[in-house]
Amino acid sequence: MRQAASWSSLCLAALLLAMSSFGQALKSLDPSVLLPDGTEFKTWEAKPKFSRTYYVDGANPQASDANPGTKQRPFATINHAAQVLEPGERVVVRAGIYRERIRPVRGGTGPTQMISYETQPGARVILRGSRVWEDPWTAATVEVNGRSQEVWQTKLDARYFEGYNPFALPNVTEQQFSGMSWAQSQRGKVPFTSARGLVFQDGRRLTQVAAPEDLVAQDGAYWVDRTNQVLLARLLGNADPRRCAIELTTQETVFAPDQTGLAYIRVKGFTVEQVAGPWPFEQVGAISTTRGNHWIIEDCTVRQVNGAGIDVGGQQTRWPQPPQIGFHIVRHNVVTDCGICGICGLGPGSGRDFCLLIEDNAVLRNAWHNAERLWETGGIKTHRNVHCLIRRNLVADTYHGPGIWMDAGNRASRCCQNIVLRTHTLHGGIFLEISQVPSLVDNNIVWDTEGNGIYEHDTARQIFDYNLVGRSTNSGFYLRGKATDRLMSGAEMTYGLHQVKNNLLYQNANSNVFGGQPPIVTGNLSSGITAAFDYQKLELTLSANGPLPQCEPVPELNTDFFGQKRKGPKAVAGPFSRIPSRPTQFRLWRGPVPGFNGYPQEAAKQSDQDE
Repeated sequence: MRQAASWSSLCLAALLLAMSSFGQALKSLDPSVLLPDGTEFKTWEAKPKFSRTYYVDGANPQASDANPGTKQRPFATINHAAQVLEPGERVVVRAGIYRERIRPVRGGTGPTQMISYETQPGARVILRGSRVWEDPWTAATVEVNGRSQEVWQTKLDARYFEGYNPFALPNVTEQQFSGMSWAQSQRGKVPFTSARGLVFQDGRRLTQVAAPEDLVAQDGAYWVDRTNQVLLARLLGNADPRRCAIELTTQETVFAPDQTGLAYIRVKGFTVEQVAGPWPFEQVGAISTTRGNHWIIEDCTVRQVNGAGIDVGGQQTRWPQPPQIGFHIVRHNVVTDCGICGICGLGPGSGRDFCLLIEDNAVLRNAWHNAERLWETGGIKTHRNVHCLIRRNLVADTYHGPGIWMDAGNRASRCCQNIVLRTHTLHGGIFLEISQVPSLVDNNIVWDTEGNGIYEHDTARQIFDYNLVGRSTNSGFYLRGKATDRLMSGAEMTYGLHQVKNNLLYQNANSNVFGGQPPIVTGNLSSGITAAFDYQKLELTLSANGPLPQCEPVPELNTDFFGQKRKGPKAVAGPFSRIPSRPTQFRLWRGPVPGFNGYPQEAAKQSDQDE
């Protein structure tokens, strides 16, 4: 945040020029937020105006897509509304389960002339990328080492799939592997070769196994013969599928335009689930902006997805790219149980602005596929973050990947006030990679990481201030420096030279590591406190065991984890403006998160009860 004034002015001027060229009036967040190049993150959002409202009510026996879409004569499908909506119009969807692919054909023309897809206030609207399986099952037997197990099998009839059959496709195709030089070691291995299709028994996701013999040892599992299109299943409790509701995923995505580059679309309040998308790369989310710009995705629940939950970027560098990508607002969503990544996005590159605002989301139990060595997994994984803000998210129980991963070509972006819990990763709870221009990681709480708390490699000049990193099984900070021989814009990279100030470190198993050229390391505290985390209440109990050393404040960071002003001429290490002498509870999240402590099957059962 101490770049030269001329550099800050140039960056701000370029940002304003790029934004003003699209006719947008920018405004500050409240309170304002500075980025590490000295510019202010500003939002384009304005209160939209709607000249017309359509209605969809699939449960209404009088609903029809031949209707005018009024309250009294609603449409039957959301996708029909997506064909007729014009800028400055919206559709309100009433309660029900909708099994359809929604393909918007146009976007809005500006912040006040958006096209909005909304649920009726208080209504539970579920968009499912699956169909109820109604074809016959027959009994079969699997034998292993003299032990036999009765299972069930069904023929996967093509009529269910309508052009996209996830049970015929591997998670990563040979064509996808050809574009991922970094993932070649995983070629031909399970689960990369496993089918994309998911199976649900009474709303609970079953586990795909690598061979039919594996069904002998495990119920609640299935195996796919992709060549002959046969599904073998041993249901939970050895149930009879003829007495259960069995759902099979049939869609790659649920809400996504076919046309790239649509702008000014709002998606609000939906539950999107049971979707069989691919694994990156490509990035195709259950909700996909399809390389668009200026979307708002808010108050949605996205869950039980094979690949990515929400994608907000360029998807695949080999695909045609529109002139502008990003500038999305993703907030107040619950994104859970996505097999590869909860929220992902590939920025436009070449130093162009991405300008994502990802805030106040609960991102839970993601990356459940054991595929971290694909190097595209995580809770939130965004590439080429330029003038982006990732803040105030709860990211917990990421099984095979970082909680937050800012990858490749980041500059002047900020990752702050996030809670990153119980991450299982080969890297870190928060991970920065392949970047030479400062980004800022501050006022985060990273706790109980199986791996490193905060990690980087192949970066230089990154800023890590006022974080609390506790109970990592490796280092609190592992700033590795050089890990590969990759180039940045054709030039060799610099490593190290980071700023690591005023962080609070608690009971991490190994010492910090600082590779590359020496960093500035000052004001960090690793003793003299007692801390404990209550996962049920999302509450941290913290106290000082005696007088603590004070440190020089970082002037630009004058607010703490809660957004409260830091007071006094001296600072306290960590994300809070004070560390009390007596055990004090800090409530970290705004309210309870349903199923937070659950693992995938228990969480699925909870979602069943919710319905």
